[in-house]
Amino acid sequence: MIPKMSAALAALLALVGLAGCAGPETELSAFGKTYYIDGAGNWGFGVSEVAKALKAAGYKGSVEAYMWTTSFNPAIDQVNRPAAHLRAAGLSDKIRNYLKTYPDNDVNIIALSAGTGVATWAVEALPKGFKVNNMVLLGSSLSNTYDMSRAFEHMKGRVFVYYSQYDPILSGPVRILGTIDGSMDEPAGLVGFHPKGGPRGKVTNYPWRPEYAEYGWAGGHTDSTSEPFIRRFVSQHIVSPRPARTPGPAHADAGWMPGRIAE
Repeated sequence: MIPKMSAALAALLALVGLAGCAGPETELSAFGKTYYIDGAGNWGFGVSEVAKALKAAGYKGSVEAYMWTTSFNPAIDQVNRPAAHLRAAGLSDKIRNYLKTYPDNDVNIIALSAGTGVATWAVEALPKGFKVNNMVLLGSSLSNTYDMSRAFEHMKGRVFVYYSQYDPILSGPVRILGTIDGSMDEPAGLVGFHPKGGPRGKVTNYPWRPEYAEYGWAGGHTDSTSEPFIRRFVSQHIVSPRPARTPGPAHADAGWMPGRIAE
């Protein structure tokens, strides 16, 4: 009985601890919100790195990792598309509720691999009048021709796509299993994003370049979530260059690197 009571007490204390963190999190939310969505399997790539990098780059808002997967097996999650759509609807509800509370704030999304599909579907499902700001897609396993017209209706900003022709997951298993949206087209994280619908000028593609390796992205599938890379390059799409309602300066090292507008 004593071990069981100890376990129950530990669980209770953990809940109390989580409740105690709600205050600071709520305060950060007043400065904006960024959701990070990991890839299939929920192996934790980028979960801590993204939050640390954005904070170091001067982001004052809240960064929340949203878990959507149903297993720790990437192959299962890649083909369990109905579950991914269901979890995308849950994220859409969270975004809507946040914007109801902070209608003048920006919501941004950074997503990895199959998580880019969840991010896109969540934006598509927003009610009329609700819009996110920017989306950053890393190693996206969404098909490069996916129709973004519905998502663009709920976006104020742009879609920034970082892709690599050397990605071993997108050029290997994903070609066999299909993209997260169920297509056999090449994934956007391998060849860039060239959506069929919507204004293509809202998409900027960044092909991998050797200098990215200096910041931790060697052209692989998950290393684009390295903290130095997120801080140096990705943060520029999240940390607003304009004065916020409560000002928070962007980090001086978050310089712009030219990309390619989707054609």
